[in-house]
Amino acid sequence: MSISKLGKSAYSHIAVWYDRDDGSIHVSMPDVEGFHTTVDSGQHPELFEKLSDCLQQVGEQPPHAAGASNDNRQRV
Repeated sequence: MSISKLGKSAYSHIAVWYDRDDGSIHVSMPDVEGFHTTVDSGQHPELFEKLSDCLQQVGEQPPHAAGASNDNRQRV
């Protein structure tokens, strides 16, 4: 990880992938020990949508928030 010249931003590599089994998008930062989280459309629809767009730009086809998983979680 590196810090910007002004010291206000940190730069790191991130890994993002879609898990078809549970319908979530995973985010990890290899430069930061132990950083891994998941984002699902039910609890974070806006972030899920943005990450889905990023994945689509590189050829992955996760569903968008509106058409994401058919599970029983409450929609926001």
